[in-house]
Amino acid sequence: MTTTQYSDVSEIDLNDISLWTTDPHPALHYLREHDPVHWYEADPANPFANHSFWMLTRHSDIVHVSRHPELFSSAQGISEATLDMPTGEFDTFAMLAADDPYHGWMRKLVSAAFTAKLIRDSEPYIRESTIAVLDEVAGRRDTFNFVHEVSAKVPIRVIGDILGVPRSDQHLLTEWTDAVSDLDDLTIDFERGTAHSAKAKAAVADMFAYLERMQQLRADSPTEDLVSKLMGAEIEGERLSWQQQRESFFILATAGNETTRNTTTAGVRALAEHPDQRRELIEDPRLIKDAVEEMLRWGTVVSHFRRTATQDTVVGGKRIAKGDWVVMYYSAANRDPSVFPDPDRFDIHRKPTEHLAFGGGGPHFCLGAPLARLQLRVMFEELLKRFPDYRLDGEAVFNQSNFFHGIKYLPVRLHPE
Repeated sequence: MTTTQYSDVSEIDLNDISLWTTDPHPALHYLREHDPVHWYEADPANPFANHSFWMLTRHSDIVHVSRHPELFSSAQGISEATLDMPTGEFDTFAMLAADDPYHGWMRKLVSAAFTAKLIRDSEPYIRESTIAVLDEVAGRRDTFNFVHEVSAKVPIRVIGDILGVPRSDQHLLTEWTDAVSDLDDLTIDFERGTAHSAKAKAAVADMFAYLERMQQLRADSPTEDLVSKLMGAEIEGERLSWQQQRESFFILATAGNETTRNTTTAGVRALAEHPDQRRELIEDPRLIKDAVEEMLRWGTVVSHFRRTATQDTVVGGKRIAKGDWVVMYYSAANRDPSVFPDPDRFDIHRKPTEHLAFGGGGPHFCLGAPLARLQLRVMFEELLKRFPDYRLDGEAVFNQSNFFHGIKYLPVRLHPE
């Protein structure tokens, strides 16, 4: 672990997006070693830090917060940032930013699309989709961006089909989620204390307009897709509001795409940089299932979520006051040496794996985790079978985001000379 570039925790600002476009782990390691429950003082001029909060970087503390929703609420927001977006508050997404009983009702509704049987039965369809995407690039002899040409295509097709977005329009989901996950045009209004991304704001508005058109088509002729189910759903005899429906659509489209897509890319990069481990997977594909878990840990995509203390409590020996914000940094937890020896080392044989890439347990554990694992396993089975000698042809470029720590550009050659 490399932490020597810091001499004091006051030098570290995890809200600095530039930190996440390189390697955030030296900062995360230093915080965890020196102040794992760290009080971050507000900066009114910074929309990503205009509220004081606790930074949690230790695995055990994040698991504790995740599994005690009675002490730590999601309903008061899940982010520490303020973005100027057409969603009301950007961090009020249905289900993710909710407590029981509303969270439980919404989760039960959405979980109908993610049952164990449906996921098992979807493997032939996911494999067929994966093969079709790989067929599209099979003849390429040039260097291309693996993210857009491969990583993004299978998960967006799967979640698009679940939502009911026609195949001919599913590229729009990719464009919209790209704009939200990579804030490369971000501007900061210091007077208002907000950040604005014109590209992201337009993408969210376009997504909601598209959803409204989908709903108009289904008003008289409902289908079996999730958009129809959201339209017809009732909670205590009341239909979901327009705001609840669009927030649910947004988070399903985004979460159903970003985690799988970015873990695929992280795994492709890791195996290119560790050819001995890639060779093991080629020789024994049965190892891929465990390798996927290491990809999820090593390339943690969702960097953090926030909770709000509902009463005075203690975390990691620090007194947390009622109303305090606590931000759980999963990227740090997944490289905690008390759980993962030599945590910066990529190791497909690492067992057991208790990574928090899908959350720290509790009621908000990711519903789509089994589907993501299936997609990742199938992707690497097919990729390594078809293109065992692929290589990187340049450096990875990361999103401009401190939330989705994902790669937006990965230059790959499938057929190196």
